[in-house]
Amino acid sequence: MEQARNENLDFNANLGKKLSFLRQNRKLSQGELGDLLGVRAQQIHKYETGENRLSAERLKDCADLLGVSINYFFIEKLAPFNTEDTELLQLVSEFYSVPSDVRVEFLALVRKLRQFSQQFQSSITDKDIKRK
Repeated sequence: MEQARNENLDFNANLGKKLSFLRQNRKLSQGELGDLLGVRAQQIHKYETGENRLSAERLKDCADLLGVSINYFFIEKLAPFNTEDTELLQLVSEFYSVPSDVRVEFLALVRKLRQFSQQFQSSITDKDIKRK
């Protein structure tokens, strides 16, 4: 029972970090986001620190207002990453702000770039071996 409670606290704190990152990335104060959501800045602070949990409806409102899919808040469930890595969070935030068909094409492009990079590295290594 205690483990479940600790996992919930961690989960809420993680959601709060992502909310805080998005808010700051969109150059909104806690008060401005609170006004848009119809709550006080103090409530936004409590969401961001994980002190208060976000309801599903409130989380959806936050995602809509901040221009991301609600999936952004749950991405860690798919693949863990460091929530302190602001570049990665920014990339994920921007990724989820574009339509899904564009995301699919973008992922295909990234995979092709990775394959090209691997082939390029392999060809350089092969040339070095042949010279020796």
